[in-house]
Amino acid sequence: MSKRKKSVQKPPRLHRNQPATVSKPSLTKRKQQETVARRKLASGNKVPKSQAGPQYHESQQILCVGEGNFSFARALVRTLEGLGQNLFATAYDARDTVDAKYQEGGDPVSEIIEELQDCDVTLCYAVDATQLAKTLQVASKKQHVRNLPQVFDRIIFNFPHVGLGIKDQDINVQKNQQMLSSFFFSVCEVLKADGEIHVTLKDGKPYSLWNIVSLAHHATQGVLILKTTCPFHADQYPGYSHRRTLGFKEGFSTEDNEEIEGGCKTYVFRLQP
Repeated sequence: MSKRKKSVQKPPRLHRNQPATVSKPSLTKRKQQETVARRKLASGNKVPKSQAGPQYHESQQILCVGEGNFSFARALVRTLEGLGQNLFATAYDARDTVDAKYQEGGDPVSEIIEELQDCDVTLCYAVDATQLAKTLQVASKKQHVRNLPQVFDRIIFNFPHVGLGIKDQDINVQKNQQMLSSFFFSVCEVLKADGEIHVTLKDGKPYSLWNIVSLAHHATQGVLILKTTCPFHADQYPGYSHRRTLGFKEGFSTEDNEEIEGGCKTYVFRLQP
């Protein structure tokens, strides 16, 4: 890991996702202490390499899509020791919807967002994973984001689901296949030539019925190919709290990661050389 440069006094920057007249406050001593604590937490909770999934580095331009409560982005920046300048986390929902859906459940989204902003992670709302280039551009303009790259080294989509809330398995499979096909077609526009796409799904039915590898191939006419697969371990990412598309619902949702403890897999795709 590269050494951090000595801090240099910089002029105040605009607070991300807020009007241009609002300045981002500097970190307080308490926040600095919390950041140090998070780094220690991350360094002490890493999974052995034999079990670990994809590895990330702070020098990579990383885009997270479909983030929901942003807890994976929080966990990821912790593993990067708080260095979030090259991490870009997006949600499909608008900010007020994110607040309404994910504020409850013992891990309020407002605190997650505050931590991400402290670590210089860029947040964007109303970003559609099936129209990435277009909606990223629109969101960056509306939310005054000035450092958004046009292409990325790693693009992460964890547990994608359309969240229809119906029990008809055939319709659910069809709609999720359509969504993922559009994502794979869209993602090629914002992926570097040597970049990777990481999509994580739960093992077993109905997710195995989505035929994700075939979807990626056909949606891009063979441009995207599978590089490898690896198990997904939630405990590799301290602070990750999985949430469904509908948000946290008392009596229905769990506050930990019980829903994904049965086994999950990350599919790593790359562009055809």
